[in-house]
Amino acid sequence: MPLHVAEGGGIGGAMKIRGISACLGLALLLPACRKSEETVDQTRPVTMRDEDVKLDASSTQRFEKPGSSKIVAGMIPEGWTEQPASQFRVLSYRFGTGGDVAVGVAAGGMADNVNRWLRQFDKDPLADAQIAKLEQGTMVGIPGLWVAAEGDYSAGMGQPAKTGQGLYGIIAEKDGKIYTVKMTGPVAEVMAEKEKLKAFTAALRERGE
Repeated sequence: MPLHVAEGGGIGGAMKIRGISACLGLALLLPACRKSEETVDQTRPVTMRDEDVKLDASSTQRFEKPGSSKIVAGMIPEGWTEQPASQFRVLSYRFGTGGDVAVGVAAGGMADNVNRWLRQFDKDPLADAQIAKLEQGTMVGIPGLWVAAEGDYSAGMGQPAKTGQGLYGIIAEKDGKIYTVKMTGPVAEVMAEKEKLKAFTAALRERGE
């Protein structure tokens, strides 16, 4: 039987196939080129990484985390030295030979936090009626109660107890949050700084107020 060759074969057919392939490839590339001309208009919140470094910032401003409490000091008593803030301290100070002042925001209720402080001095917990009779005060406009204790102080976190220590501080509650100003140290030093602590607490404010 004679062999027949189909039309369009050979070199001419191959050239036609290559031409069609090139056209298809160009057609696929055109949409991609058009997409590259699109603009991105998405936005995101400004973070601390976007802010300029503040050379004159206090340690509180440098260490404050986004979303943390905005309590700021209105005044710092003479003889107090500011310390870096931390996860548990919005503001932190040292005074005397071993005095410590910590401003914090925590969770829990009034009774739980009052009795937690007292347990650190190995004191019996107070009933609600006894807690209600504690000295009243305010912190950033929130009604609170002053707590006082003396004796051996166990701060926790594996630290050994210290003898002859004193406590004076205020605990206030608002919207499920506990606001505290806690002063501890040698009894004589704590007693000497009580009025300074009250003035410091009265001057505390929330940023923006």
